[in-house]
Formats: sequence, structure tokens, C-alpha cells
Amino acid sequence: MTADDYARYFAVRSRRASRWANFLAYAAALFAAIPVALMFRLIGARQSASAATIDLIGQFSLASFLLGTVAIVAAGIFLRRKSINTLVAGTLNAFEPKTAVFDATGITLTGQLSQAMWRWAAISGFTSEKGLLLIWIGQSNAVAIPLRAFGDDSAWEAAKAFLRTQLSGARPA
Repeated sequence: MTADDYARYFAVRSRRASRWANFLAYAAALFAAIPVALMFRLIGARQSASAATIDLIGQFSLASFLLGTVAIVAAGIFLRRKSINTLVAGTLNAFEPKTAVFDATGITLTGQLSQAMWRWAAISGFTSEKGLLLIWIGQSNAVAIPLRAFGDDSAWEAAKAFLRTQLSGARPA
């Protein structure tokens, strides 16, 4: 896996994460700006008799709240990228060549410093996205194998058929 492969993997993985929860949190923050602006407008109306001042207070409070929401989203994106970089940088030999072996017992990844094995019962499915074969272990973790590792289309088709066969007979009880 190269740095580009990891970037594509994390992009796919983040899309599988709780999209609705994130969307609802952002929508709630956005719509919360309206009552806040109205509250400040009401406070301004009690403090000033000028209609222009009251409208200006409401507009500025709404604009500042929306700018704050944009800043929170930007900070979240920055912190997410930073945590991914930290995760990959902290992995010993993250970019070393690894060998993936599919057999009757499961999938084994072997590198110079590590070996990991998952039995078929632990695997919930597989997808092919952004040039990667993603073998999903649970909802949000996957073993990522670049499609270029299969060499040609016939090897890729054979791998898909083997995965389907193994996964159809390995559902956990």
C-alpha cells in the first residue's frame, strides 16, 4: 500500500462511518443559529429604539454564528487529517510490501515485521472502491488491497468469485 492507497482507504472508510449522525449534528448547529439571532434581536430591541440597530444586531449575530459553524467544520476536517497522518506515521513500515493470501481458513496479510489473519467468520463483506479491494471486518474497519495487486481482470474476477464463495458459507452463528 502506498500513501495514495491509504488516502483512498481512509476516504472510503470515513464515508461508511456514521454519516447521518454527522449530518444531524451539523444541521442542528446550523438551525440553532436562527433562535440565537432572534434572541439577540429581542435583547437589542429592549436596549434600543432604533429599528436599524435591531435589524443589524440580528444580522450580525446570525452571521457570527454561521461563521463559527464554518470554523468548527474546518477544524474538524483539519483534526481528522492530522489524526490520520499520525496513525499512518506511527505504524512501523506502513508502506512496506505485504502479501495477502486468501485460503480456506481466511485471509492472511504478511509483511516484514507483521502478520495478521482473519477467519472468514470475522469478515462481514467486501467492496471495490477507489481502486481498492476492501474486505470489511465489522462496520468500519477493512483490509485494503490495491486492485493493481491482482495483475489483470481475470485474476480480479477469480478473487471476487472466491471471496463470494467463502463468505456465503462462513456466516457466524
